[in-house]
Amino acid sequence: NIPDQRVDIHFRSPTDYWLYCVSCSVEPRLFVDFHADACVIIRDKKSLSNLLHKMTKEVLQKSKMGEGLATYIDPLLPRTTNIFLPLAKDFRYSYQDEYRFYWIPSEPCKKLDYIDIKIGSIKQIAELIVL
Repeated sequence: NIPDQRVDIHFRSPTDYWLYCVSCSVEPRLFVDFHADACVIIRDKKSLSNLLHKMTKEVLQKSKMGEGLATYIDPLLPRTTNIFLPLAKDFRYSYQDEYRFYWIPSEPCKKLDYIDIKIGSIKQIAELIVL
């Protein structure tokens, strides 16, 4: 019999990466957490994805772009050790119902600079809601 014992495991990415995170729901707690007085409701998610792909292609040309729902993980009892960090998040934030866009550079980098991406007007695919 093996005695019960705690084993701490730390997951680290071999490279820094860029993330753009959005929520799939309008949860009132998000406005409090992020001190927000407005939100943007995306009506055409595919068009937003296409815009991000198109506008980041030139700026981040040596990066791999991906996207997907966040995977919420219990840090004390993860179900697997096969965790993709760009989509992983502590399960205490599961109410955020997050969807993420990520860019991973082709060459590992410890610290990436902030990049501001301009995608143009999104009036045709989104609506601004001011509280």
